[in-house]
Amino acid sequence: MNLEARLLGTFATAHPVQVARTLESMPTSDAAEVMAELPVEVLAELLRWVAPLTAARCLEAVPAEVATLTLSAARSDVAAAILRTTNQARRSKVIESLSPVHRKAMRSLLRYPEGTAGALMDPGVIALTESVSAGEALEQLRISAQHALYYVYVVSDDLKLTGVVNIRELMGARPDQLLGLISTRTVDSLSARASWESIVAHPAWKRVHALPVVESDGRFLGAVRYESLRELEDRLAGAELEDHGAQTGAALSELYGLGLRGLLDWAASALSGSATSDRGRS
Repeated sequence: MNLEARLLGTFATAHPVQVARTLESMPTSDAAEVMAELPVEVLAELLRWVAPLTAARCLEAVPAEVATLTLSAARSDVAAAILRTTNQARRSKVIESLSPVHRKAMRSLLRYPEGTAGALMDPGVIALTESVSAGEALEQLRISAQHALYYVYVVSDDLKLTGVVNIRELMGARPDQLLGLISTRTVDSLSARASWESIVAHPAWKRVHALPVVESDGRFLGAVRYESLRELEDRLAGAELEDHGAQTGAALSELYGLGLRGLLDWAASALSGSATSDRGRS
């Protein structure tokens, strides 16, 4: 990776909102060129802040394998929102090239329209049947730590949500105790078709860090994380997630139409200024 690409990646990591707004103001070809310069993991995180339509158009302009790697690394609800606005042929090609786990997650999320809990949820959170023991559940958590929340959701044999176990309680249980016997049976949940407004207004957020999402027949589908709730609150309020004042706004407007070179020059200037400021405070 060359120096310019490293610089851009560093700046995009530190200032994702400004970079996202700049990409949205660029012609698609220029924005796609910028995205292609970024490491996959940096781009996957940056996509959280880019409008799905802009991200989709840019990813359509890069090789399919790049799009596949990026969407595989992105958060599942972010990837689904982008694929929802991608043309049908490209969407099908990308989905088919995903790993089986990612493919299943995307198909699950794409069943539900944008603006619903089903489209916002993480379908990969851990749910285990009532007959699984506490010891087996802890082993599953170790194997799938990246999907662990604060809870293990408990389901019946036909996958209907029946309870929830706090991980702390799970760790304190005897290894042979069954989840069906130690789980809390009263579980607050969201309908898969619940609107964004009803998600934000749900009173259970005062007590929990995630809310399970269920189909109309009670089948467990996934969970909406508290992190997603906060982002959703910002979207509904129309608030900017970062606001660096009029100076940043002027800098962004100057970047319009400058393409990759303009963004790189701006990133270099900003980082240099930040370093100088840090030295002045030391």
